[in-house]
Amino acid sequence: MNTLLTLTSKNQLTLPVSIVSLLGLNKGSKLWTKVKDNTIFLEKAEDDWDSLQGLLANHPISKKYSTLQIIEIARKKEAQRLAKKYGK
Repeated sequence: MNTLLTLTSKNQLTLPVSIVSLLGLNKGSKLWTKVKDNTIFLEKAEDDWDSLQGLLANHPISKKYSTLQIIEIARKKEAQRLAKKYGK
């Protein structure tokens, strides 16, 4: 499916109803973007475990740690940041 979109003065694009329906999007739906070779790819963001694993699969950190280890590292770093911010 090829569709011509116009960028607004606020740097926004409006997706045609046919694309919204095809992807099963609703108001507030999130899309991942990827730019490669002057091409923009859009992908519906899923809020599930498989989506998180997919995001991490190609990240260099995944060669050293499992997904669960990465999540635990992120939790600890966020806890440290909040403790520093709120002095606890």
